[in-house]
Amino acid sequence: MALQCAHCYKHFSIAKVTESRGKGLSVEVQCPHCAAWLGHNKALALIKIIGFYSGVIAALVAYFLEDITHITTPLIILAVIVVGLSHIMDHLKMVEAPEDDASINKQ
Repeated sequence: MALQCAHCYKHFSIAKVTESRGKGLSVEVQCPHCAAWLGHNKALALIKIIGFYSGVIAALVAYFLEDITHITTPLIILAVIVVGLSHIMDHLKMVEAPEDDASINKQ
């Protein structure tokens, strides 16, 4: 999986990341090129997870209960749209700028 730094805009592989902090949805990684700390938007990640599991649950209900497919089919479509949009909008954001950039901006 390739990531793009929000500070230096260079692409890097997740395998090249050596520094990380936090756990779960709050995990942050350090760019190997410019040493900026990057993280995902927690709200979008949560929306993506909720959309995915609600779609899976609606699909399972539709599979086992045939009489309510007129309800579950729009729910599945809505869940796919929510997951797709939240995935497109979920980019890495800069959490903390590199220390050398902060000293340059002060001068």
